[in-house]
Amino acid sequence: ENGCWDNKMAMTPEHLRDLDRRYEELRSRRSAWDSAWKELALHFLPTRCRDASKGDAAAPLLNNTPVDSTGILAMRTLAAGMQGGMTSPARPWFALKMSDDAAEQTPGARMWLDEVLRRMRDIFHRSNFYNAIHTVYGELGTFGTAFMFEFADMKHGFRFVPLTAGEYVLDVDERGRVDTVIRAMRMTARQMVREFGAENVPETVRKALDRPSRSTERRTVMHAVYPRNDRHPRALDGRNKPWASVYWCGGGHSGGGGVPHLLREGGFDGFPGFGPRWDATAEDVYGRSPAMDVLPDCRMLQQMARTTLKAIHKAVDPPMSVAAGLRSVGLDLTAGGLNFVDGMPGQAPQAATPLLQVRPDIQAARVAIQDVQNQIRTGLYNDLFRMLLGSDRRQVTATEVDAREQEKMVLIGPVLERLHDELFIPLIDRTFNLMSDLNMLPPAPPELSGSGVRVEFVSLLAQAQKIVSTGAVSQFVDFVGRTAQAWPEALDAVDIDKVASRYGEYLGVESSIIRSVEEREQLRRERAQARARAAQQEQAAQTVRDMRGAADTARTLSQTPVDPNGVSALEAVIGGMGGL
Repeated sequence: ENGCWDNKMAMTPEHLRDLDRRYEELRSRRSAWDSAWKELALHFLPTRCRDASKGDAAAPLLNNTPVDSTGILAMRTLAAGMQGGMTSPARPWFALKMSDDAAEQTPGARMWLDEVLRRMRDIFHRSNFYNAIHTVYGELGTFGTAFMFEFADMKHGFRFVPLTAGEYVLDVDERGRVDTVIRAMRMTARQMVREFGAENVPETVRKALDRPSRSTERRTVMHAVYPRNDRHPRALDGRNKPWASVYWCGGGHSGGGGVPHLLREGGFDGFPGFGPRWDATAEDVYGRSPAMDVLPDCRMLQQMARTTLKAIHKAVDPPMSVAAGLRSVGLDLTAGGLNFVDGMPGQAPQAATPLLQVRPDIQAARVAIQDVQNQIRTGLYNDLFRMLLGSDRRQVTATEVDAREQEKMVLIGPVLERLHDELFIPLIDRTFNLMSDLNMLPPAPPELSGSGVRVEFVSLLAQAQKIVSTGAVSQFVDFVGRTAQAWPEALDAVDIDKVASRYGEYLGVESSIIRSVEEREQLRRERAQARARAAQQEQAAQTVRDMRGAADTARTLSQTPVDPNGVSALEAVIGGMGGL
Protein backbone atom coordinates (compact mmCIF):
# COMPACT_ATOMS: atom_id res chain seq x y z
CA GLU A 1 0.00 0.00 0.00
CA ASN A 2 1.12 3.51 -0.67
CA GLY A 3 2.11 5.14 2.58
CA CYS A 4 4.57 4.45 5.36
CA TRP A 5 3.92 1.69 7.88
CA ASP A 6 5.25 1.61 11.39
CA ASN A 7 4.86 -1.39 13.69
CA LYS A 8 6.20 0.22 16.85
CA MET A 9 2.75 0.03 18.42
CA ALA A 10 2.45 3.77 18.88
CA MET A 11 -1.28 3.54 19.53
CA THR A 12 -2.34 2.48 22.99
CA PRO A 13 -5.29 0.18 23.73
CA GLU A 14 -7.21 3.27 24.85
CA HIS A 15 -6.73 4.84 21.44
CA LEU A 16 -8.03 1.67 19.82
CA ARG A 17 -11.04 1.70 22.14
CA ASP A 18 -11.71 5.26 20.97
CA LEU A 19 -11.67 4.01 17.39
CA ASP A 20 -14.00 1.17 18.40
CA ARG A 21 -16.38 3.68 19.97
CA ARG A 22 -16.26 5.90 16.92
CA TYR A 23 -17.02 2.93 14.70
CA GLU A 24 -20.01 2.07 16.86
CA GLU A 25 -21.23 5.68 16.74
CA LEU A 26 -20.95 5.87 12.95
CA ARG A 27 -22.60 2.48 12.67
CA SER A 28 -25.47 3.72 14.81
CA ARG A 29 -25.93 6.67 12.46
CA ARG A 30 -25.93 4.25 9.55
CA SER A 31 -28.56 1.98 11.11
CA ALA A 32 -31.41 3.83 9.41
CA TRP A 33 -29.94 2.82 6.06
CA ASP A 34 -29.26 -0.81 6.92
CA SER A 35 -32.81 -2.11 6.58
CA ALA A 36 -33.30 -0.16 3.34
CA TRP A 37 -30.07 -1.56 1.90
CA LYS A 38 -31.04 -5.14 2.77
CA GLU A 39 -34.34 -4.83 0.92
CA LEU A 40 -32.67 -3.13 -2.02
CA ALA A 41 -30.14 -5.93 -2.20
CA LEU A 42 -32.97 -8.45 -2.20
CA HIS A 43 -34.49 -6.92 -5.34
CA PHE A 44 -31.40 -5.71 -7.23
CA LEU A 45 -28.10 -7.18 -5.93
CA PRO A 46 -28.83 -10.37 -3.97
CA THR A 47 -25.18 -11.22 -3.25
CA ARG A 48 -24.27 -7.81 -1.82
CA CYS A 49 -24.84 -5.96 1.46
CA ARG A 50 -23.20 -7.75 4.37
CA ASP A 51 -21.94 -6.88 7.84
CA ALA A 52 -18.58 -8.51 8.47
CA SER A 53 -18.55 -7.45 12.12
CA LYS A 54 -21.42 -9.86 12.85
CA GLY A 55 -19.46 -12.98 12.02
CA ASP A 56 -19.55 -15.46 9.18
CA ALA A 57 -23.27 -15.30 8.52
CA ALA A 58 -22.98 -14.97 4.77
CA ALA A 59 -25.77 -14.06 2.38
CA PRO A 60 -27.46 -17.03 0.66
CA LEU A 61 -25.92 -18.03 -2.63
CA LEU A 62 -29.33 -18.20 -4.27
CA ASN A 63 -32.10 -15.63 -3.97
CA ASN A 64 -35.30 -17.57 -3.35
CA THR A 65 -37.62 -14.69 -2.47
CA PRO A 66 -38.31 -12.80 -5.75
CA VAL A 67 -40.30 -14.52 -8.48
CA ASP A 68 -39.46 -11.91 -11.13
CA SER A 69 -35.83 -10.98 -11.89
CA THR A 70 -36.51 -7.72 -13.76
CA GLY A 71 -34.88 -5.57 -11.07
CA ILE A 72 -31.76 -7.74 -10.96
CA LEU A 73 -31.36 -7.77 -14.74
CA ALA A 74 -32.09 -4.04 -15.04
CA MET A 75 -29.42 -3.27 -12.44
CA ARG A 76 -26.99 -5.47 -14.36
CA THR A 77 -27.74 -3.40 -17.47
CA LEU A 78 -27.25 -0.15 -15.54
CA ALA A 79 -23.84 -1.22 -14.25
CA ALA A 80 -22.71 -2.50 -17.64
CA GLY A 81 -24.05 0.61 -19.38
CA MET A 82 -22.20 2.93 -17.03
CA GLN A 83 -19.06 0.89 -17.52
CA GLY A 84 -19.30 1.21 -21.29
CA GLY A 85 -20.46 4.82 -21.24
CA MET A 86 -18.11 6.26 -18.61
CA THR A 87 -15.02 4.05 -18.21
CA SER A 88 -14.93 1.75 -21.20
CA PRO A 89 -11.66 -0.20 -21.41
CA ALA A 90 -12.06 -0.26 -25.20
CA ARG A 91 -11.85 3.50 -25.77
CA PRO A 92 -10.25 6.57 -24.13
CA TRP A 93 -12.39 8.04 -21.37
CA PHE A 94 -10.12 10.77 -19.99
CA ALA A 95 -7.45 13.13 -21.25
CA LEU A 96 -4.82 15.30 -19.59
CA LYS A 97 -4.47 19.03 -20.22
CA MET A 98 -2.24 21.77 -18.89
CA SER A 99 -3.78 24.41 -16.68
CA ASP A 100 -1.89 27.00 -18.72
CA ASP A 101 -3.15 26.88 -22.31
CA ALA A 102 -0.06 28.66 -23.60
CA ALA A 103 2.27 26.09 -22.01
CA GLU A 104 0.23 23.27 -23.52
CA GLN A 105 0.87 24.55 -27.04
CA THR A 106 4.59 23.83 -26.83
CA PRO A 107 5.66 20.59 -28.55
CA GLY A 108 7.46 19.35 -25.44
CA ALA A 109 4.38 19.76 -23.27
CA ARG A 110 2.16 17.91 -25.73
CA MET A 111 4.58 15.00 -26.00
CA TRP A 112 4.92 14.81 -22.20
CA LEU A 113 1.14 14.83 -21.67
CA ASP A 114 0.64 12.11 -24.28
CA GLU A 115 3.28 9.91 -22.63
CA VAL A 116 1.82 10.39 -19.13
CA LEU A 117 -1.63 9.59 -20.50
CA ARG A 118 -0.36 6.44 -22.17
CA ARG A 119 1.30 5.20 -18.97
CA MET A 120 -1.74 5.98 -16.85
CA ARG A 121 -4.08 4.12 -19.19
CA ASP A 122 -1.67 1.21 -19.18
CA ILE A 123 -1.82 1.13 -15.36
CA PHE A 124 -5.62 0.92 -15.41
CA HIS A 125 -5.55 -1.88 -17.99
CA ARG A 126 -2.95 -3.94 -16.14
CA SER A 127 -4.61 -3.59 -12.74
CA ASN A 128 -8.05 -4.75 -11.59
CA PHE A 129 -9.50 -1.27 -12.05
CA TYR A 130 -12.17 -2.13 -14.61
CA ASN A 131 -13.46 -5.07 -12.58
CA ALA A 132 -13.54 -2.92 -9.44
CA ILE A 133 -15.28 0.05 -11.08
CA HIS A 134 -18.01 -2.25 -12.40
CA THR A 135 -18.68 -3.29 -8.80
CA VAL A 136 -18.80 0.39 -7.81
CA TYR A 137 -21.44 1.10 -10.46
CA GLY A 138 -23.66 -1.69 -9.15
CA GLU A 139 -23.30 -0.41 -5.60
CA LEU A 140 -24.08 3.14 -6.69
CA GLY A 141 -27.15 2.19 -8.67
CA THR A 142 -28.53 0.01 -5.88
CA PHE A 143 -27.52 1.63 -2.59
CA GLY A 144 -26.71 5.17 -3.73
CA THR A 145 -23.27 4.98 -2.07
CA ALA A 146 -20.11 3.13 -3.01
CA PHE A 147 -16.54 3.02 -1.76
CA MET A 148 -13.29 1.87 -3.34
CA PHE A 149 -9.68 1.95 -2.14
CA GLU A 150 -6.70 2.55 -4.43
CA PHE A 151 -3.38 1.17 -3.18
CA ALA A 152 -0.03 1.07 -4.95
CA ASP A 153 3.48 -0.06 -4.15
CA MET A 154 6.49 -1.43 -5.97
CA LYS A 155 5.76 -5.02 -4.95
CA HIS A 156 2.05 -5.38 -5.74
CA GLY A 157 1.58 -2.56 -8.23
CA PHE A 158 -1.76 -0.77 -8.44
CA ARG A 159 -4.77 -2.51 -6.97
CA PHE A 160 -8.30 -1.40 -6.28
CA VAL A 161 -10.47 -2.73 -3.45
CA PRO A 162 -14.23 -2.11 -3.81
CA LEU A 163 -16.35 -2.50 -0.67
CA THR A 164 -20.01 -3.42 -0.40
CA ALA A 165 -22.76 -1.79 1.61
CA GLY A 166 -22.89 -2.82 5.26
CA GLU A 167 -19.22 -3.62 5.76
CA TYR A 168 -18.06 -0.03 6.16
CA VAL A 169 -19.09 3.27 7.73
CA LEU A 170 -18.32 6.74 6.40
CA ASP A 171 -17.98 10.25 7.69
CA VAL A 172 -17.62 13.54 5.82
CA ASP A 173 -15.70 16.76 6.35
CA GLU A 174 -17.03 20.30 6.56
CA ARG A 175 -17.44 20.40 2.76
CA GLY A 176 -19.49 17.23 2.65
CA ARG A 177 -16.69 15.13 1.14
CA VAL A 178 -15.98 11.63 2.44
CA ASP A 179 -12.77 11.73 4.48
CA THR A 180 -13.23 8.86 6.96
CA VAL A 181 -13.91 5.17 6.43
CA ILE A 182 -13.88 2.29 8.91
CA ARG A 183 -14.45 -1.19 7.57
CA ALA A 184 -14.77 -4.63 9.11
CA MET A 185 -13.04 -7.55 7.37
CA ARG A 186 -13.05 -11.28 8.00
CA MET A 187 -9.61 -12.89 7.79
CA THR A 188 -8.24 -16.33 8.63
CA ALA A 189 -5.19 -16.78 10.87
CA ARG A 190 -3.04 -17.58 7.86
CA GLN A 191 -4.16 -14.42 6.09
CA MET A 192 -3.50 -12.29 9.15
CA VAL A 193 0.03 -13.64 9.57
CA ARG A 194 0.86 -13.12 5.89
CA GLU A 195 -0.57 -9.61 5.89
CA PHE A 196 0.68 -8.24 9.21
CA GLY A 197 3.54 -10.56 10.18
CA ALA A 198 3.62 -13.22 12.89
CA GLU A 199 5.22 -10.83 15.37
CA ASN A 200 2.31 -8.36 15.10
CA VAL A 201 -0.72 -10.65 15.47
CA PRO A 202 -2.13 -11.86 18.83
CA GLU A 203 -0.80 -15.04 20.41
CA THR A 204 -4.12 -16.79 19.79
CA VAL A 205 -3.76 -16.22 16.08
CA ARG A 206 -0.24 -17.67 16.00
CA LYS A 207 -1.37 -20.72 17.95
CA ALA A 208 -4.30 -21.21 15.58
CA LEU A 209 -1.84 -21.88 12.75
CA ASP A 210 -0.70 -25.04 14.55
CA ARG A 211 -4.26 -26.35 14.77
CA PRO A 212 -5.74 -27.08 11.34
CA SER A 213 -9.25 -27.13 12.77
CA ARG A 214 -8.91 -23.49 13.82
CA SER A 215 -6.56 -22.10 11.20
CA THR A 216 -9.45 -21.49 8.80
CA GLU A 217 -11.66 -19.76 11.34
CA ARG A 218 -12.27 -16.16 10.38
CA ARG A 219 -11.67 -13.30 12.75
CA THR A 220 -12.84 -9.73 12.49
CA VAL A 221 -10.14 -7.24 11.55
CA MET A 222 -10.92 -3.53 11.61
CA HIS A 223 -9.36 -0.95 9.32
CA ALA A 224 -9.80 2.79 9.83
CA VAL A 225 -8.61 5.61 7.56
CA TYR A 226 -9.21 9.14 8.85
CA PRO A 227 -7.56 12.59 9.00
CA ARG A 228 -4.79 12.72 11.56
CA ASN A 229 -4.70 15.80 13.76
CA ASP A 230 -1.93 14.92 16.24
CA ARG A 231 1.08 14.68 13.94
CA HIS A 232 4.40 16.35 13.24
CA PRO A 233 4.23 17.73 9.67
CA ARG A 234 8.01 17.54 9.20
CA ALA A 235 8.29 13.91 10.24
CA LEU A 236 8.45 11.36 7.43
CA ASP A 237 7.29 8.19 9.20
CA GLY A 238 3.88 6.63 8.73
CA ARG A 239 2.53 7.84 12.06
CA ASN A 240 2.83 11.45 10.89
CA LYS A 241 1.17 11.23 7.50
CA PRO A 242 -1.90 13.49 6.96
CA TRP A 243 -4.21 10.46 6.85
CA ALA A 244 -3.95 7.71 9.45
CA SER A 245 -4.39 4.05 8.55
CA VAL A 246 -4.90 1.71 11.51
CA TYR A 247 -5.57 -2.05 11.59
CA TRP A 248 -6.62 -3.78 14.79
CA CYS A 249 -8.53 -6.79 16.07
CA GLY A 250 -10.37 -7.61 19.27
CA GLY A 251 -12.24 -5.06 21.30
CA GLY A 252 -15.88 -4.95 22.28
CA HIS A 253 -17.21 -3.15 19.21
CA SER A 254 -15.22 -4.92 16.50
CA GLY A 255 -16.56 -8.41 16.91
CA GLY A 256 -14.10 -9.54 19.55
CA GLY A 257 -13.67 -9.11 23.25
CA GLY A 258 -11.19 -7.92 25.79
CA VAL A 259 -8.33 -5.57 24.97
CA PRO A 260 -8.04 -4.48 21.32
CA HIS A 261 -4.79 -5.48 19.62
CA LEU A 262 -2.98 -3.16 17.19
CA LEU A 263 -1.96 -4.96 14.00
CA ARG A 264 -0.47 -2.11 12.00
CA GLU A 265 -0.38 1.66 12.01
CA GLY A 266 0.60 3.77 9.05
CA GLY A 267 -0.51 6.66 6.97
CA PHE A 268 -1.11 8.19 3.57
CA ASP A 269 -0.21 11.51 2.01
CA GLY A 270 -3.67 11.67 0.43
CA PHE A 271 -7.00 10.03 1.15
CA PRO A 272 -6.65 6.56 -0.43
CA GLY A 273 -10.31 5.95 -1.19
CA PHE A 274 -13.25 7.29 -3.12
CA GLY A 275 -16.79 7.47 -1.76
CA PRO A 276 -19.10 8.63 -4.57
CA ARG A 277 -22.82 9.10 -3.98
CA TRP A 278 -25.47 8.89 -6.70
CA ASP A 279 -27.43 11.78 -5.23
CA ALA A 280 -26.82 13.57 -1.94
CA THR A 281 -27.44 16.89 -0.27
CA ALA A 282 -24.77 18.89 1.53
CA GLU A 283 -25.39 17.20 4.89
CA ASP A 284 -25.87 13.63 3.67
CA VAL A 285 -23.23 11.03 4.40
CA TYR A 286 -24.88 8.30 2.36
CA GLY A 287 -26.62 8.88 -0.94
CA ARG A 288 -29.88 7.96 -2.61
CA SER A 289 -30.08 5.68 -5.62
CA PRO A 290 -32.35 5.14 -8.62
CA ALA A 291 -33.13 1.69 -7.20
CA MET A 292 -34.81 3.43 -4.27
CA ASP A 293 -37.08 5.24 -6.72
CA VAL A 294 -38.24 2.06 -8.45
CA LEU A 295 -38.37 -0.12 -5.32
CA PRO A 296 -42.18 0.33 -5.01
CA ASP A 297 -42.51 -0.88 -8.60
CA CYS A 298 -40.36 -3.90 -7.79
CA ARG A 299 -42.54 -4.73 -4.79
CA MET A 300 -45.68 -4.38 -6.92
CA LEU A 301 -44.12 -6.46 -9.68
CA GLN A 302 -43.37 -9.32 -7.29
CA GLN A 303 -46.95 -9.28 -6.03
CA MET A 304 -48.36 -9.14 -9.56
CA ALA A 305 -46.12 -12.00 -10.64
CA ARG A 306 -47.19 -14.14 -7.66
CA THR A 307 -50.90 -13.41 -8.27
CA THR A 308 -50.60 -14.22 -11.97
CA LEU A 309 -48.81 -17.47 -11.18
CA LYS A 310 -51.59 -18.41 -8.74
CA ALA A 311 -54.19 -17.66 -11.38
CA ILE A 312 -52.37 -19.81 -13.93
CA HIS A 313 -52.05 -22.63 -11.39
CA LYS A 314 -55.77 -22.47 -10.58
CA ALA A 315 -56.69 -22.49 -14.27
CA VAL A 316 -54.45 -25.44 -15.05
CA ASP A 317 -54.97 -27.35 -11.80
CA PRO A 318 -58.17 -26.04 -10.19
CA PRO A 319 -59.39 -27.14 -6.75
CA MET A 320 -61.84 -30.05 -7.08
CA SER A 321 -65.17 -30.81 -5.49
CA VAL A 322 -65.27 -34.56 -4.75
CA ALA A 323 -68.25 -36.55 -3.47
CA ALA A 324 -67.91 -37.39 0.19
CA GLY A 325 -68.78 -40.98 -0.58
CA LEU A 326 -65.61 -41.31 -2.60
CA ARG A 327 -63.37 -40.46 0.35
CA SER A 328 -62.11 -44.02 0.55
CA VAL A 329 -61.69 -44.36 -3.19
CA GLY A 330 -58.36 -43.40 -4.66
CA LEU A 331 -58.85 -40.81 -7.40
CA ASP A 332 -56.39 -40.02 -10.16
CA LEU A 333 -56.54 -36.27 -10.61
CA THR A 334 -53.44 -36.00 -12.80
CA ALA A 335 -53.72 -34.76 -16.36
CA GLY A 336 -55.47 -37.42 -18.49
CA GLY A 337 -56.32 -39.57 -15.47
CA LEU A 338 -59.43 -41.83 -15.76
CA ASN A 339 -61.70 -42.50 -12.79
CA PHE A 340 -64.71 -44.87 -13.06
CA VAL A 341 -67.30 -44.24 -10.33
CA ASP A 342 -70.96 -45.10 -9.75
CA GLY A 343 -73.49 -42.33 -9.39
CA MET A 344 -74.35 -41.39 -5.81
CA PRO A 345 -77.98 -41.05 -4.65
CA GLY A 346 -79.26 -37.52 -5.11
CA GLN A 347 -76.17 -36.42 -7.06
CA ALA A 348 -75.40 -35.99 -10.66
CA PRO A 349 -73.58 -38.83 -12.37
CA GLN A 350 -70.37 -36.72 -12.46
CA ALA A 351 -69.00 -37.13 -8.95
CA ALA A 352 -65.82 -35.04 -9.29
CA THR A 353 -66.12 -31.53 -10.69
CA PRO A 354 -63.96 -28.38 -10.48
CA LEU A 355 -64.78 -26.35 -7.40
CA LEU A 356 -63.97 -23.06 -9.23
CA GLN A 357 -64.16 -22.27 -12.89
CA VAL A 358 -61.02 -20.06 -13.12
CA ARG A 359 -60.54 -18.35 -16.47
CA PRO A 360 -57.95 -15.63 -15.82
CA ASP A 361 -57.10 -13.10 -18.51
CA ILE A 362 -53.45 -14.06 -18.69
CA GLN A 363 -52.74 -11.76 -21.63
CA ALA A 364 -54.04 -8.69 -19.78
CA ALA A 365 -52.01 -9.65 -16.73
CA ARG A 366 -48.89 -10.02 -18.83
CA VAL A 367 -49.41 -6.60 -20.40
CA ALA A 368 -49.79 -5.02 -16.94
CA ILE A 369 -46.66 -6.80 -15.73
CA GLN A 370 -44.75 -5.67 -18.81
CA ASP A 371 -45.72 -2.05 -18.14
CA VAL A 372 -44.29 -2.27 -14.63
CA GLN A 373 -41.17 -3.99 -15.93
CA ASN A 374 -40.62 -1.22 -18.47
CA GLN A 375 -41.09 1.37 -15.74
CA ILE A 376 -38.38 -0.30 -13.67
CA ARG A 377 -36.01 -0.44 -16.64
CA THR A 378 -36.66 3.21 -17.43
CA GLY A 379 -36.08 4.22 -13.82
CA LEU A 380 -32.72 2.42 -13.95
CA TYR A 381 -31.73 4.23 -17.16
CA ASN A 382 -31.81 1.08 -19.27
CA ASP A 383 -33.20 3.07 -22.18
CA LEU A 384 -30.08 5.23 -22.06
CA PHE A 385 -27.87 2.23 -22.64
CA ARG A 386 -30.12 0.41 -25.07
CA MET A 387 -30.98 3.34 -27.27
CA LEU A 388 -33.39 2.98 -30.13
CA LEU A 389 -33.35 -0.83 -30.03
CA GLY A 390 -37.12 -0.84 -30.50
CA SER A 391 -37.11 1.57 -33.46
CA ASP A 392 -36.57 0.81 -37.13
CA ARG A 393 -33.23 2.42 -37.90
CA ARG A 394 -33.87 2.04 -41.62
CA GLN A 395 -36.56 4.71 -41.41
CA VAL A 396 -34.43 7.38 -39.73
CA THR A 397 -31.35 9.21 -40.91
CA ALA A 398 -28.04 9.06 -39.11
CA THR A 399 -28.49 12.65 -37.96
CA GLU A 400 -31.85 11.82 -36.37
CA VAL A 401 -30.35 8.81 -34.62
CA ASP A 402 -27.54 10.94 -33.19
CA ALA A 403 -30.01 13.58 -32.02
CA ARG A 404 -32.12 10.99 -30.21
CA GLU A 405 -29.11 9.43 -28.54
CA GLN A 406 -27.74 12.79 -27.42
CA GLU A 407 -31.10 13.83 -25.98
CA LYS A 408 -31.39 10.65 -23.91
CA MET A 409 -27.80 10.65 -22.71
CA VAL A 410 -28.09 14.22 -21.43
CA LEU A 411 -30.66 12.96 -18.89
CA ILE A 412 -27.89 11.42 -16.80
CA GLY A 413 -25.89 14.67 -16.81
CA PRO A 414 -26.37 15.59 -13.11
CA VAL A 415 -25.21 12.14 -12.01
CA LEU A 416 -22.23 12.36 -14.33
CA GLU A 417 -21.17 15.69 -12.85
CA ARG A 418 -21.33 14.31 -9.30
CA LEU A 419 -19.27 11.25 -10.26
CA HIS A 420 -16.69 13.48 -11.92
CA ASP A 421 -16.39 15.47 -8.72
CA GLU A 422 -16.44 12.62 -6.17
CA LEU A 423 -14.89 9.73 -8.08
CA PHE A 424 -13.06 10.36 -11.34
CA ILE A 425 -11.18 13.59 -10.64
CA PRO A 426 -9.91 12.27 -7.25
CA LEU A 427 -9.09 8.97 -8.97
CA ILE A 428 -6.94 10.58 -11.69
CA ASP A 429 -5.32 12.94 -9.18
CA ARG A 430 -4.40 10.12 -6.81
CA THR A 431 -3.14 7.90 -9.62
CA PHE A 432 -0.96 10.72 -10.93
CA ASN A 433 0.46 11.39 -7.44
CA LEU A 434 1.14 7.68 -6.87
CA MET A 435 2.95 7.47 -10.20
CA SER A 436 5.05 10.46 -9.16
CA ASP A 437 5.86 8.87 -5.78
CA LEU A 438 6.87 5.61 -7.50
CA ASN A 439 8.97 7.43 -10.12
CA MET A 440 6.71 6.26 -12.95
CA LEU A 441 6.35 9.62 -14.71
CA PRO A 442 8.57 10.77 -17.58
CA PRO A 443 10.83 13.80 -16.94
CA ALA A 444 8.86 17.00 -17.40
CA PRO A 445 10.22 19.49 -19.98
CA PRO A 446 11.53 22.82 -18.64
CA GLU A 447 8.71 24.83 -20.21
CA LEU A 448 6.22 23.14 -17.87
CA SER A 449 7.86 24.52 -14.73
CA GLY A 450 5.13 25.94 -12.50
CA SER A 451 2.26 24.66 -14.66
CA GLY A 452 -0.41 22.32 -13.35
CA VAL A 453 -2.16 19.39 -14.99
CA ARG A 454 -5.93 19.07 -15.22
CA VAL A 455 -8.11 16.19 -16.31
CA GLU A 456 -10.72 16.30 -19.06
CA PHE A 457 -13.22 13.48 -19.59
CA VAL A 458 -13.89 12.18 -23.08
CA SER A 459 -16.04 9.13 -22.35
CA LEU A 460 -19.17 8.40 -24.33
CA LEU A 461 -21.42 9.98 -21.71
CA ALA A 462 -19.09 12.92 -21.10
CA GLN A 463 -18.92 13.64 -24.82
CA ALA A 464 -22.71 13.50 -25.00
CA GLN A 465 -22.77 16.56 -22.74
CA LYS A 466 -20.41 18.41 -25.08
CA ILE A 467 -21.61 17.09 -28.41
CA VAL A 468 -24.65 19.36 -28.29
CA SER A 469 -22.32 22.33 -28.72
CA THR A 470 -20.95 20.96 -32.00
CA GLY A 471 -24.36 21.44 -33.58
CA ALA A 472 -24.30 25.16 -32.81
CA VAL A 473 -20.76 25.49 -34.17
CA SER A 474 -21.69 23.61 -37.36
CA GLN A 475 -24.77 25.74 -37.90
CA PHE A 476 -22.77 28.94 -37.41
CA VAL A 477 -20.05 27.90 -39.85
CA ASP A 478 -22.64 26.80 -42.43
CA PHE A 479 -24.46 30.11 -42.05
CA VAL A 480 -21.28 32.12 -42.55
CA GLY A 481 -20.37 30.01 -45.57
CA ARG A 482 -23.71 30.61 -47.25
CA THR A 483 -23.66 34.30 -46.38
CA ALA A 484 -20.13 34.71 -47.74
CA GLN A 485 -21.34 33.77 -51.22
CA ALA A 486 -23.12 37.12 -51.38
CA TRP A 487 -21.00 39.07 -48.88
CA PRO A 488 -17.42 37.72 -48.75
CA GLU A 489 -16.61 39.98 -45.81
CA ALA A 490 -18.74 37.66 -43.63
CA LEU A 491 -15.74 35.31 -43.46
CA ASP A 492 -13.95 37.92 -41.39
CA ALA A 493 -16.23 37.06 -38.44
CA VAL A 494 -14.84 33.51 -38.09
CA ASP A 495 -11.61 32.71 -36.25
CA ILE A 496 -11.03 29.36 -37.91
CA ASP A 497 -8.24 28.39 -35.49
CA LYS A 498 -10.53 28.74 -32.49
CA VAL A 499 -13.39 27.02 -34.31
CA ALA A 500 -11.25 24.01 -35.19
CA SER A 501 -9.70 23.76 -31.71
CA ARG A 502 -13.03 24.08 -29.92
CA TYR A 503 -14.74 21.59 -32.25
CA GLY A 504 -11.97 19.08 -31.64
CA GLU A 505 -12.30 19.65 -27.89
CA TYR A 506 -16.05 18.97 -28.04
CA LEU A 507 -15.38 15.74 -29.95
CA GLY A 508 -12.65 14.62 -27.54
CA VAL A 509 -9.90 14.61 -30.16
CA GLU A 510 -6.46 13.89 -28.68
CA SER A 511 -4.22 16.94 -28.46
CA SER A 512 -1.46 15.20 -30.43
CA ILE A 513 -3.67 15.23 -33.53
CA ILE A 514 -4.17 19.00 -33.53
CA ARG A 515 -1.23 21.21 -34.52
CA SER A 516 -0.08 23.82 -32.04
CA VAL A 517 -0.39 27.56 -32.69
CA GLU A 518 3.34 27.79 -33.45
CA GLU A 519 3.15 24.94 -35.95
CA ARG A 520 0.16 26.52 -37.68
CA GLU A 521 1.89 29.90 -37.88
CA GLN A 522 5.03 28.26 -39.28
CA LEU A 523 3.01 26.48 -41.95
CA ARG A 524 1.30 29.73 -42.89
CA ARG A 525 4.64 31.57 -43.10
CA GLU A 526 6.01 28.83 -45.34
CA ARG A 527 2.94 28.99 -47.54
CA ALA A 528 3.18 32.79 -47.74
CA GLN A 529 6.88 32.55 -48.64
CA ALA A 530 6.11 29.91 -51.26
CA ARG A 531 3.44 32.15 -52.76
CA ALA A 532 5.86 35.12 -52.78
CA ARG A 533 8.53 33.03 -54.51
CA ALA A 534 6.01 31.80 -57.01
CA ALA A 535 4.92 35.40 -57.71
CA GLN A 536 8.51 36.51 -58.18
CA GLN A 537 9.20 33.61 -60.50
CA GLU A 538 6.09 34.42 -62.47
CA GLN A 539 7.10 38.09 -62.72
CA ALA A 540 10.59 37.14 -63.89
CA ALA A 541 9.16 34.74 -66.41
CA GLN A 542 6.81 37.46 -67.68
CA THR A 543 9.76 39.85 -68.08
CA VAL A 544 11.63 37.26 -70.08
CA ARG A 545 8.55 36.70 -72.22
CA ASP A 546 8.18 40.42 -72.76
CA MET A 547 11.85 40.74 -73.77
CA ARG A 548 11.56 37.83 -76.16
CA GLY A 549 8.47 39.37 -77.67
CA ALA A 550 10.26 42.69 -78.16
CA ALA A 551 13.18 40.94 -79.82
CA ASP A 552 10.85 39.08 -82.17
CA THR A 553 9.12 42.33 -83.06
CA ALA A 554 12.41 44.06 -83.81
CA ARG A 555 13.53 41.15 -86.00
CA THR A 556 10.29 41.31 -87.92
CA LEU A 557 10.52 45.06 -88.41
CA SER A 558 14.15 44.79 -89.60
CA GLN A 559 13.11 42.30 -92.25
CA THR A 560 10.12 44.24 -93.49
CA PRO A 561 10.91 46.90 -96.33
CA VAL A 562 8.76 50.04 -96.40
CA ASP A 563 10.02 51.83 -99.62
CA PRO A 564 11.80 50.99 -102.91
CA ASN A 565 15.14 52.15 -101.53
CA GLY A 566 15.31 49.14 -99.18
CA VAL A 567 14.61 50.99 -95.97
CA SER A 568 13.17 48.56 -93.41
CA ALA A 569 10.35 49.26 -91.05
CA LEU A 570 12.79 49.17 -88.09
CA GLU A 571 14.98 51.86 -89.72
CA ALA A 572 11.94 53.93 -90.43
CA VAL A 573 10.86 53.69 -86.80
CA ILE A 574 14.34 54.61 -85.55
CA GLY A 575 14.54 57.46 -88.03
CA GLY A 576 11.15 58.68 -86.90
CA MET A 577 12.29 58.63 -83.29
CA GLY A 578 15.25 60.79 -84.30
CA GLY A 579 13.10 63.38 -86.03
CA LEU A 580 13.89 62.31 -89.61
